[in-house]
Amino acid sequence: MIPAMTRDVRVHLLPALFEPEELRGGIAVILDILRASTTIIHALAHGARGVIPTLDVETAQAVARQLPAGGVLTGGEREGLLIPGFDLDNNPFAYTRDVVADKTIVFTTTNGTKALHRAALADRVVIGSFVNLQGVVDLLASTDAPVHLVCAGTRGKLSLEDVACAGAIAWSL
Repeated sequence: MIPAMTRDVRVHLLPALFEPEELRGGIAVILDILRASTTIIHALAHGARGVIPTLDVETAQAVARQLPAGGVLTGGEREGLLIPGFDLDNNPFAYTRDVVADKTIVFTTTNGTKALHRAALADRVVIGSFVNLQGVVDLLASTDAPVHLVCAGTRGKLSLEDVACAGAIAWSL
């Protein structure tokens, strides 16, 4: 028998399908499985100081210029391609310890960083993926706060992998 779920867990299939105010007081888990979430997790796991998500290329470049030279990398993509002049694309395997350790990554993507910004009113924003699934579940299980699983989608359409990860998290809770 499956125990009844007694907490508020909502799956937002696309960022456009919720109002940012709805996330206030809760924890938002951003799911852009292929690739932004997985890339951010790899960067942090390999020693990056942090990842600063930006909405657009121009903002990413401006933020990177404000950070100490030698301590920052630009990363991201537009329509799956490396942004001209950026250091890294959106391939998690490019974010190795040798490349990202002790660096701040200024990051912009077609879908994932937009979802991150849309969820900014949540009390806490977490990056979720299959590669950190158990850690996300453990974190969410340790609090009674409402949970918002935000699927980034692809160009405004559902992404099966985002929805599958949201389902795995919801099932585990």
